[in-house]
Amino acid sequence: MNPLKIIPLLIALVSPFIPMSALAAGKHALLIGIQDYSQTGFRSLKGPANDLKLMAGVLRERFGFQDDDFMIIKDDRATHTGIENAFNALIKRVNPGDFVYIYYSGHGSRTADLNGDEPSGLDQTWVSYGARTTDEAHQDNYDVLDDEIGTWLAALYAKTKKVVFVSDSCHSATVSLGPAVPTRAVKADKRPHLLGKRTYTRPTTQRGIRVGAARDDESSIEEQMSAVQDDEYSTEFQKQSDQYYGLFTWYWAQSLQQAQAGNTWNDVFKQTYAQVTAYKGLDKQADMPQPQMEGERQLVWYGDFTPLPQRIPVYYQFETQVKLLVGSLAGVTEGSVYRLYKPQHLGTLPRLTIIKVTPFASYAKPEPETRFKTGDLVIEESHKYDFAPIKVYLAADFPDGKDKPLLQAIRAAFQPRPDKTLSFPAYKLTDDPYKADLQLYILRPKRENGQLIRAQADDTLPKSFSNQPPQLWVLTPAQRLLNEKLQMSFDKPENNHEEGIKLLRENLNKLARIREFKQLQSSGSRALADAVQAVAVQVLILTPDSACQTGANCMLLPDSSLGWHRKKGPYHLQDIDGRVNKGDLLAFTLHNKSKQDYYCYVISLRANGAIYTIFPDPDENMESARLNAGKTKVLMEEVVLPMEEVGEDIIKVITSTSPIQVSLLEQRPFDVRGQRLNPLERLLLNAMYGWREGVSIENDEWATEQVIVDVK
Repeated sequence: MNPLKIIPLLIALVSPFIPMSALAAGKHALLIGIQDYSQTGFRSLKGPANDLKLMAGVLRERFGFQDDDFMIIKDDRATHTGIENAFNALIKRVNPGDFVYIYYSGHGSRTADLNGDEPSGLDQTWVSYGARTTDEAHQDNYDVLDDEIGTWLAALYAKTKKVVFVSDSCHSATVSLGPAVPTRAVKADKRPHLLGKRTYTRPTTQRGIRVGAARDDESSIEEQMSAVQDDEYSTEFQKQSDQYYGLFTWYWAQSLQQAQAGNTWNDVFKQTYAQVTAYKGLDKQADMPQPQMEGERQLVWYGDFTPLPQRIPVYYQFETQVKLLVGSLAGVTEGSVYRLYKPQHLGTLPRLTIIKVTPFASYAKPEPETRFKTGDLVIEESHKYDFAPIKVYLAADFPDGKDKPLLQAIRAAFQPRPDKTLSFPAYKLTDDPYKADLQLYILRPKRENGQLIRAQADDTLPKSFSNQPPQLWVLTPAQRLLNEKLQMSFDKPENNHEEGIKLLRENLNKLARIREFKQLQSSGSRALADAVQAVAVQVLILTPDSACQTGANCMLLPDSSLGWHRKKGPYHLQDIDGRVNKGDLLAFTLHNKSKQDYYCYVISLRANGAIYTIFPDPDENMESARLNAGKTKVLMEEVVLPMEEVGEDIIKVITSTSPIQVSLLEQRPFDVRGQRLNPLERLLLNAMYGWREGVSIENDEWATEQVIVDVK
């Protein structure tokens, strides 16, 4: 797979978002703009010159760039050779740890892939100045290939990881078909590219993130509708009578100016994308574009990798209703409450409540007297689950003695907050242990020679001693420990249990989310049944066997460190239950048997509380989920799923005509944080055995199937 795709509006972000004060190292900006295409058969653009000025201004104001930090080439200096020379000069001047910003504004296109590195059979290109103007066999008569750009970036990555690559051009398609407005896209060059057969150096690491939107249109329209010209190709953003900008570049620059501590590059892109799509009304088109995200999406201002809450951009507010471009397939539910995301704000922030959900969008009612604007980020404050509350019984060995303060603190955490939201929205305390689905038990165990002391050898729980610190154990209704690691130690002062209760809340809510996602299913139409049948999922079971090195069923995996395995299968997805053991690897193959392209997602709900995307790689752009009609994808070349624990694992397959923001579905395993707390690490799904209620959403645009695998 080509590690660099110059998809439309591609942002290849290979750096933490670094503010001016953090940039002690050198700074380098290469800005390329081509506005004059008059010597070619292509329409000249009106915005690139202003785009360069706009981006240079942002780099000066927000990143502290000085005049000597810039290399700016435009029009007749931006020939193929001129761009190559500029990259080479940039590579020479960059030192380890420097910060690099690369920006391109101009036409984009495609040409036939001659070296076989593109699954689509097409290379993406920048249309350099003077390209395609003569019959001369010179590189200046040909576009700049994405392969070349990848080679130049690889040389930069070898020196620094702080590289930001932005390309405001267009030349890629989505699954959905429809009319396009190719204002910064030109027809593919049908000539064999002069440099197309070369072997190029490719980046060997997926650093940072790359995000964009895959569409056959360009990011520039007019701000004032009265200024729109009749020519469908002349849709530049007119800020003043004689000033045009690329629409994406304009809003990208505004988002950079407004970014604050705690924002990620992904936040900046989401805000930009929401503003662009709202302006163009793309939600009204059947071929609505979707955000594209690749790489480490959570990189924040100071290079911090601290997990942040999932943030969703507001699409628009119309009168008393707010629209979000995420729906049930991203985990949004009716009744859930979201609030404005401002990490540095200490006061009360505006909130909205979800009132309607479709698979790909949701609608919310904001609080009275509050307004949200396009691009605002919101985070979920309280989730509404579509199932009856899970009953929890809380007990202790010293309920009227030393354990009383902790019992009271936990009970209080299950009560509604002053604003009526819940810390544990999926759970309800019960006083009847026989009606409980889960038990939380406070013990004060003691070890002797490394072993827990029990009153009787066959007791399920250890004996408690009043002089020992309390532990919270998570148990089945039969008082069996769900996992040996599910023992939380509260060694802070007796009356300060905030950290432990917070961690309990996070992990129990993760368990509830797994249950909710497990129940998500499609229903109701022949189209859905056809979608399920359209994509066949087959599974190979690979069992470690160092003695199996010859024969048809013996194989050494592409990652040789995994060693030799004996393969069984292939099996249909629904046929693997009962065949899987701890230590096995699962390898998947997807085959689209239909005549329609689909987006496919293979998702694992793990016994450790995690939700992982097996396919596609969540660090790649959303187009990577597309499986073209009649095509087969062997995932073993990219990923295998290890069955690491005994218990219940769930594999869910979603088939859709539109891409989904799969990152909103993912969640980390039950947390292991801090040295004072031994938290819920592996809350097994045993507590969910027998829970088989279903939640159905009637829609002809997506379908799902799943298999529950008991790992032995």
